[in-house]
Amino acid sequence: MGTLWQDLRYAFRMLAKNPGFTGVAVLTLALGIGANTAIFTVVYGVLLRPLPFPEPDRILQLAESYQAQSDEMSVTWNQLERLREYGQLFERTAGYTDVGFNLATGNEAEHVRGVPASAEYFQVLGVHPELGRDFLPEEDRGDGQRVAILSHSLWMRRLGGDSGVLGHKVLLNGDAYTVIGVLPAGFDPRANSDLNPGVRADVWVPLALVAKTAGSGENISVIARLKPGVTSEQLQSQMDIVTRDFRGRYPNVVGQQLVMSFRPYQAMIGAGMRPFLLVLLGAIGFVLLIACANVANLLLARGSSRGREIAVRVAMGASRVRLFRQLLTEGMLIALAGGAVGLAVAGLGLGSLLAMAPSNLPRLSDIRLDGWVFAFTFLISILTGAVFGIAPALCATKTSLSETLKEGEGRASAGAGHARLRQGLVIGEFALSLVLLTGAGLMIATFAKLMNTNPGFDSHHVLTMQFWMTGSKYNSTPEIMRFYRAVEQRIETLPGVTAAGVVAAGLPLERGGNNGVRIAGPKESEWISMDYREITPDYLQAIGTPLKQGRGFTESDSEASNPVVIVNEAVARKYFQGQSSLGKYLYVGGVLCEVVGVVGDVKSYLDQPAEPTTFIPAAQAKLGTSKLFEGWFPRSIVVRSMGDPLILSQALREALAAADPLVPTGAVRSMDQVLTHSLALRSFMMMLLSIFGGLALVLASVGIYGVISVAVSQRTREIGVRMALGARPADVLRMILTEGLKLVAVGVVLGVAAALMLTRLLEGMVYGVSMRDPLIFVLVNLLMVAVSLAACYVPARRATRVDPITALRYE
Repeated sequence: MGTLWQDLRYAFRMLAKNPGFTGVAVLTLALGIGANTAIFTVVYGVLLRPLPFPEPDRILQLAESYQAQSDEMSVTWNQLERLREYGQLFERTAGYTDVGFNLATGNEAEHVRGVPASAEYFQVLGVHPELGRDFLPEEDRGDGQRVAILSHSLWMRRLGGDSGVLGHKVLLNGDAYTVIGVLPAGFDPRANSDLNPGVRADVWVPLALVAKTAGSGENISVIARLKPGVTSEQLQSQMDIVTRDFRGRYPNVVGQQLVMSFRPYQAMIGAGMRPFLLVLLGAIGFVLLIACANVANLLLARGSSRGREIAVRVAMGASRVRLFRQLLTEGMLIALAGGAVGLAVAGLGLGSLLAMAPSNLPRLSDIRLDGWVFAFTFLISILTGAVFGIAPALCATKTSLSETLKEGEGRASAGAGHARLRQGLVIGEFALSLVLLTGAGLMIATFAKLMNTNPGFDSHHVLTMQFWMTGSKYNSTPEIMRFYRAVEQRIETLPGVTAAGVVAAGLPLERGGNNGVRIAGPKESEWISMDYREITPDYLQAIGTPLKQGRGFTESDSEASNPVVIVNEAVARKYFQGQSSLGKYLYVGGVLCEVVGVVGDVKSYLDQPAEPTTFIPAAQAKLGTSKLFEGWFPRSIVVRSMGDPLILSQALREALAAADPLVPTGAVRSMDQVLTHSLALRSFMMMLLSIFGGLALVLASVGIYGVISVAVSQRTREIGVRMALGARPADVLRMILTEGLKLVAVGVVLGVAAALMLTRLLEGMVYGVSMRDPLIFVLVNLLMVAVSLAACYVPARRATRVDPITALRYE
C-alpha cells in the first residue's frame, strides 16, 4: 500500500510539472468518455434499466417472429381466450389495447389516452392502486361494466387530488364511468403509445367494453407473468404447441412461417429503437478509441523525452516492473481525471442530446445520470487507462540503458519501434474516422433523399389542428357535417386562408386507418385491406394533393346521394393493372361505391411506397366507423394560407371553440412540422453520426499533427544536414508531407475496407442510397486527405525553416 501511495504522489508531481500535456490528455479523454457516457445513459434508460415493477424479468409479452425478425403480436378477443387455455406456465395473462377518450368535466372537455385492459392486467405488472382497487373479474365479463381507474396526474389535474373521488362519476365519450381507483404517481407501463407518441395513459377501463367491437377487439396486445422456476426451454416448448394450434385455427393470422413466442416485456418496449441506439453506442465507442490512440501517442512522445530519466532510475536500481507500474499509474490518473471531467461533460450534454431525440423515444423519464451510469464511467475510465497506458509504459521501460546514457537529453530517441507504433496508432485513427464519416455520409444522403421525396402533397403554408368528437352531442353523420361546415366557414373568413377541409382517420405521413375493400365486378375479389380516410370537399385543395382523373367531392355528395369514392394511383396500379379506375365499383366497409376520382399517391411513410388508399365523403361516412377510427386517430382541420400558417394557430382554436367549446382540441402543427417529425429519428441519427464523425476527424488530425511534429523535432539534425548539402525548402516540405500522406493512405485503405463491412449495420436505416455509394466514399476520402494535408502542413512548414547552422549545433 505504501508503494502504491508513493507511485500516486510521484505521478501527481510529474503530471503537475507538465500542465500543458496533462490538460490536453485529460480534455481529449473527457470528450471521448463524456460522449460515451451520454449515449450509454440513453441506451441504459431505454433498453437496460429494469422496469419499476416487482420481478420485471418475469413479465413477458406476446410476439411473433418471421425470418429472424420479431415484433409485438396483437390478437382478437377470441384468440386471447384461446391463448389463456395454454396458460399453465403463467401466473396471470392479460390483454390490453389503446384507445382515446373525450373526458368531460363541467364546461370543459379534454382528450385523454385510454387503456382498456383485462382484470388481471395490474396483477401481471404487480401494481396496486394508490387509492381504491383494481378491476374485479366480473367487471371484465360479458359487455363489461363502466368502471375506471385514473392516473395520478389526471386525478390531480382535473379532480384536484380529491381523496373522495372513489365512487364518483366521470364522463368518457359521453358515458358515465364510476371511479374505482387511482394509480401511483408516475405509473405508465409504456411511456409512449405507438399511436400517440409521448402521450401518457390517463384512464384504464375493462377490456370487455371494447372486446367485441370492430377493430378494438382485433388489436389486443398480450402480457403475462411467468411462474417462478419455469425455464426458457419449457416456455418455448409450450409456445411451439400454441403456434401449431393457432396455425390450424387461424391460418390467416398465423402462417406456416410465423412463430409465436413470449419475449421479455422490457425488450419489447424498446425493440424498435434498439438497432439505432446500438449503432450510436458503437459509433461513439470508435471516437473513444481514437481519443485513446491520441493520448497513447502523447505518452509515447513524452516517454521518448523521458528516456534519460528512466535510464538513470534503472541505473540506480529501479526494476523495470516498478517503472512500468509507475508509468501505468500516471496513465490511470489521466484516465480517471478524464472520466471525472467526462462525467461533467455528459451531464451538461445530456439535456441537449434529449432535446434532439425523437419524441417517440420510449422511457424518456428513465434516462438520467445515476449510480449505474457513474459505475459505467468509472469502468470505462479504468479500461481506457489500460488501453492507452500499457503500450507506452512498456515501450518506455524497454529503453537501452547504455545507449541512452551515452546520448544527450535532446538526442535520446525512442527508436524505429516507437515511431512505427505511433504511426500505427495514427493509421488506426484515420481508419476509424473514415468509417464514422462514411456512416454519417450515408445518413446525410438518406435525409437529403427523403427531404426531396415527393410526399404526394404540398406541405408549405398548411396548418393542421387535431380535434375529437366522440361522446359529444353529435350523434349522426348530418350533425357532424353541420359542425364541420360551421368550423370551415369561420376559418375561411380568416385573412390569408385560401382553403379549409377536414380529414378523419389520419393525416399524411402519420399512421392512419385502414378498412376492408372488395373490388366489385363479374369476379369479385377477396377482401383487401386498404388505407382509409374520410374527407370534406375542400380537403384535397387544402392539403395540396393533385386530382389526376375525374372529379373531387362536392356538397352534393351527401348521405342521400349515391355512395362515391376517390382512390389514389396506387389502387389503379395494383388492382386495375394501370387501367383507369373511373367508373369502377368498390365495396368500402361493406358499402358499394363508385370511383369518381383518382388522386396522386400520398405517403404515410416517406421511405415506403404509398399504400392503396380510398377517400370517401365525410357526409357519407358511417357514424360507427367514424367513431371507431376516432378511438385511435384524431380528426384534423387542414388549412391552406398564403403566408406563415403558424400565425393562424390561435385563430384556429378560437374558431373551433366558437363552434363548440366542448369539442376538445389537440396539437396545432404546420404540415412542414409534420414532415419534419416523420424524419425525426433519421435526423437524430444523421446529426449524431455527423458530430461523432467530425469529432473523430479532428482527433485524428491532431494525432497526425503530433506524429509529424515529433518526427520533425527528432529529425532536426538530419534536416539541417540535408539543407546544408543543398536541399531546397520545397524538397523538405514535400518529404514531410509525403510521409504524412503515406500514413493517411494506409488508413484510408483500411478504413474503406472496414466501412464496407460495418456500414451494413445501417442497411435498414438508409433510403434511396447504395451502401457502397461511390460518391460518398470519394467525398469522404477527399475530406480525409484535405484535412490531413492541413494537419501535416504546419510541422512540414516549420521543418523548412530549420537553420542548418543551428541544426548542426543541436545538442
